[in-house]
Amino acid sequence: MADLADELEDLVGYVIVASKTIEGWREDRKSEDGFSGCSHGRVIVFTDGTALTCNTYSYSYAYRPTAVILAKQFKFQGREMYDFKMVVEDEVYDMSPR
Repeated sequence: MADLADELEDLVGYVIVASKTIEGWREDRKSEDGFSGCSHGRVIVFTDGTALTCNTYSYSYAYRPTAVILAKQFKFQGREMYDFKMVVEDEVYDMSPR
């Protein structure tokens, strides 16, 4: 694992937009409570009913952990868009809107 400074350096320009509790996840026809990391396309569901989709793979397990959501605005073909990151415990995940 990289040290904290290395992890934070990759997040320059991102803004914390939310802190949420993870309720569970859905992937294909399977769903579970808790958090067991990300795999590409897995939908992470928060207790407020919102969700983000994983764009990366990393395994970890926690029951209803706090997720800090970060966003960075950018322009693509003249449109305003956002890149999302989700921090859970000591891992940073690439995410996209559902």
